[in-house]
Amino acid sequence: MDLNELKNVVREVIQESSLSRIHQHVSEHDCAIITAFRGDPADHGNCVHDAPATYQGENLKALDINKLNNRDLKAVLLKLGYGVTAVDGTFVENFDTPDAVEVKEDSLFVVNLNDDPSFNDQIKLLGKKYCQDSVLIVPQGGKDVRLYGTNNSQFPGLDQEIPVGNMKYGRSAEFMTKIRNRPISTNEGLETYNKLPRLQRMAVTAIANKILK
Repeated sequence: MDLNELKNVVREVIQESSLSRIHQHVSEHDCAIITAFRGDPADHGNCVHDAPATYQGENLKALDINKLNNRDLKAVLLKLGYGVTAVDGTFVENFDTPDAVEVKEDSLFVVNLNDDPSFNDQIKLLGKKYCQDSVLIVPQGGKDVRLYGTNNSQFPGLDQEIPVGNMKYGRSAEFMTKIRNRPISTNEGLETYNKLPRLQRMAVTAIANKILK
């Protein structure tokens, strides 16, 4: 897969106010990008485990199920002690196959604030739990960024790693963060479990306990 194909996987624009924050997080900690969004949340064909089906029987649209699953995923990440900020964009599920479909998704940019040594493994496990084609692992410093396959889809393939280069930050009026021409955008500040109001912490704990049981 060449660079021109890779750049179609994620297309987003970053605001200047977020650029310095993202640069700081990447400079200081391991980071990752993950989502619970899927083209068809009811399709478990490529899943390593059955994807969460909590909301399948509630006559909800796929978008609503994806948003609820993403809410639950965010709760788990917060409960694990990671910082989380939202990313808007598109992703090509089953890329470069006859089943390829462009999915609009709400991804999560995750920061390993406490330098948890199991961070990468936790992200990969959650990618598998939510039947994602891949998760994006960003080592501290932003060098040697990799896609890691977390289901049985053709690309990148289960437990396969695909190098996608280093983090690259836009200049002057571009205000872009790129991984080999693949921009990343954030639309909110970094959230952490400890910053949440008491009742929200209770809700996050209840959701996380349901997912992590």
